[in-house]
Amino acid sequence: MGSIDFTDEDAVLEEVAKAIDYPVEDLSIQSARNLEGFGAGDVYEITTHGGRKEWYVVEDSDVERDLAIAIVTQDLETEPEIFNQSFLESHIDTDRLRRDLMSDVLDMRIEDLTDEAERRPDDFWRAYEGEGFDAPEEDEEGERREPTSSEIEELAEKLAEEQLKDPIAWLEDIYGREDAIKKAIEIAGIDIDAAAEEAVDTDGPGHFLSSYDGQTHETPAGLVYWRHN
Repeated sequence: MGSIDFTDEDAVLEEVAKAIDYPVEDLSIQSARNLEGFGAGDVYEITTHGGRKEWYVVEDSDVERDLAIAIVTQDLETEPEIFNQSFLESHIDTDRLRRDLMSDVLDMRIEDLTDEAERRPDDFWRAYEGEGFDAPEEDEEGERREPTSSEIEELAEKLAEEQLKDPIAWLEDIYGREDAIKKAIEIAGIDIDAAAEEAVDTDGPGHFLSSYDGQTHETPAGLVYWRHN
């Protein structure tokens, strides 16, 4: 395998022309400013005269991977909905999500249980005992006293913890599957760097670089190129 000076546009063009089996005189080369803006390295755009066919080329597989990761990172930040929902969920910090949701869920449970304690105290005490707490003894008339605020909070905390064992599922019940993931990312964030690297390592850089066929190719000198259209 020979080496190519990647700053030598003529040498790069000749190398790629051979690889794609196209007359070099029918091709032109220029910097691909749109892709260089990702900061992964230099990128050239090679087109046929008239621009009917277009390829991109980078110096090596390291730049190829870095560029793909940068593109995926941007997509995750701006359009997370285009990714598989299960994939996104696997990169959400569910412990943080659970903690951030707890206050609101607890407040809702306290409100519901306070109302139940006032209107249907027997139902409250049955639920209280059902969660393993000891309810007060009945009086001579078979009645129990009204629950205290601390007992209401105690049961509310237990129920809130149970509801948030799976915080994504709790959000799904409210927002639906797709919007639940968006809401979870909004609340707890996502490990974008890890997600981007996993996506590229799983599907391959070409999947995110080539809109033509999802493939990248390597020249004898180690340059990496892909068809754009």
